[in-house]
Amino acid sequence: MTEIANPFPGEVLEEMGEMPNYNEWIVGQFAAKLGGRALEIGAGLGTISERLRPLVQTLDLVEPTPALAERLREKFAGDDCCTVAEQALESWMEATAGEIYDSVIMVNVLEHIEDDHAAARGLFAAMRPGGSLLIFVPALPFLYSELDRRYGHFRRYRQRELRNCIESAGFRIEKLRYFDIVGVFPWWLLNTIMGKTSFHQSSLKVYDKICVPPTRLLESVLPPPLGKNLILIASKD
Repeated sequence: MTEIANPFPGEVLEEMGEMPNYNEWIVGQFAAKLGGRALEIGAGLGTISERLRPLVQTLDLVEPTPALAERLREKFAGDDCCTVAEQALESWMEATAGEIYDSVIMVNVLEHIEDDHAAARGLFAAMRPGGSLLIFVPALPFLYSELDRRYGHFRRYRQRELRNCIESAGFRIEKLRYFDIVGVFPWWLLNTIMGKTSFHQSSLKVYDKICVPPTRLLESVLPPPLGKNLILIASKD
């Protein structure tokens, strides 16, 4: 199973961390299923982690990039209920035995793993019966861009591909839907067509402030027919 150490430059993760509405929207999709002992794979700078922490009893963070793992240790220093493992997912799975987790979260991670089916099987083995798998990934292969390639994305998912990956590992899918329909066109235009390979902080902040709140409200009422990302919630029966 090939996994790339977190390929996002630190400054990109910093910029994405300056999108509070967007990050809270993601975590809000998972909130009802969070609790107990939780695991986040590919925690990066902890932007999602810090929003997960109040919703769970304990939080284990797995991050393969040394500099990012160190930032996580600094962020959660003094929190005895939060641990940081500086490991790739494959080595972490080899060292982890038993069904110990109630919640497993992967936000913008599964697309970085070449053998995503093996990763899903490993997470199934680590989860307690009744536990929840919570996944956020990029969607729509036609949006695949040079930016995706540079940041180590093996794929952007179709619904059926993500469903097959997770169900074949033994999970039962409770929710699988598109996310962020408004983001499809700008991503297609700027990244897929124009070939942009970086994010602009000012644009991200405007998108977060102006576009995300109404889109979140709309999609809470009307599930979108497509979106820039996919949200998946699955359980281990």
